[in-house]
Amino acid sequence: MSSDTLLRHPLTRAAEASPAVVPALPGRRLLALVGETVTVLAPLLVVPLLGLTGLPLGWAWAAGSLGVVAAAAALAGDLTRTGRTPVRRLLGLRTVALDGELPPGPAALLGRRVVTADLRAGRDPLLIVPGPPQPRTRGPRTAEPRPGWRPPVTPASGTWRLELDDGGEFELTRSTLLGRDPRHSDGDAHALLAIPDLSRSISRVHALVEPAGDCLWLTDVGATNGTRAASPSASGGTVIERWLRPGERAAVRAGGTIHLGDRVLRVTRSTTTSSRRAPGAPRGD
Repeated sequence: MSSDTLLRHPLTRAAEASPAVVPALPGRRLLALVGETVTVLAPLLVVPLLGLTGLPLGWAWAAGSLGVVAAAAALAGDLTRTGRTPVRRLLGLRTVALDGELPPGPAALLGRRVVTADLRAGRDPLLIVPGPPQPRTRGPRTAEPRPGWRPPVTPASGTWRLELDDGGEFELTRSTLLGRDPRHSDGDAHALLAIPDLSRSISRVHALVEPAGDCLWLTDVGATNGTRAASPSASGGTVIERWLRPGERAAVRAGGTIHLGDRVLRVTRSTTTSSRRAPGAPRGD
């Protein structure tokens, strides 16, 4: 697996914008690499066992080698999709690209342009949501620094609702963390919405939703089973469906759906405020 360049690049831009993101110590990063190496090489243990069955040694080594390749591919896929592996989840670590604050792609891994954050000592970089893109203005180009990661903007007025597939209905009046058992990080001001899920297909902290004027912004925060959104286009015609990468932010309009693991939430908006809430509605700080 990859090793990061934390000593040469102590912080990502997300960490610079939020000192609450704490880089992992070299010892914990080394422990993660050792654990992942052991996981990748574990299939070789079947070689002597297959040899005892009378299988030719060449076939036994071929089977063990295929197991190593499969384990390495699974770990690499998990790392590029979520920034974590089973070992890093156990240690409370997340790896992100130095130049993008998102899970590293293959180019970043091969170039070792990655950094690892300690989620037990500080905030998760993927929970630091970028503000909406600023409109471009015509005129001479001037050298301006690229905007860093910022807290979500104040939600626009209006009542948004999430209708759960079991009939539950929840009002959204501000940014809300969705998950099986969401918790605040230091400095967070989000509401929390716990969604019952006996199959555990929803992560403990799965996604962030932010009410806006004409849409609901949805951000995957590194969910194990991913986040999928289906939203009508701005004209109300074509339905746009997509899987979100961890940290990716997408607009979901009224009439769209949000898929968290095996659960489906329908996005609606009413013109009047209702006091009816189902059990488990978002709670404040």
